[in-house]
Amino acid sequence: MSTKVLEQTITDLKRRVARIEARMSTPRDGWKKIAGAAKDDHHFAEAMRLGAKWRKQANQENW
Repeated sequence: MSTKVLEQTITDLKRRVARIEARMSTPRDGWKKIAGAAKDDHHFAEAMRLGAKWRKQANQENW
């Protein structure tokens, strides 16, 4: 590769990294909108119960 092509590639990569860093530094508070949404949902409670039961059984099995 020529020096000019390498310089252009590096410039493009720097620009892409800057965009990614800008997105990562923006706080994401979307989880706050749904936190507690399943508080009194019997389906959610049942799913949690079954998950706990499965984990308990899986942890007792010999690997």
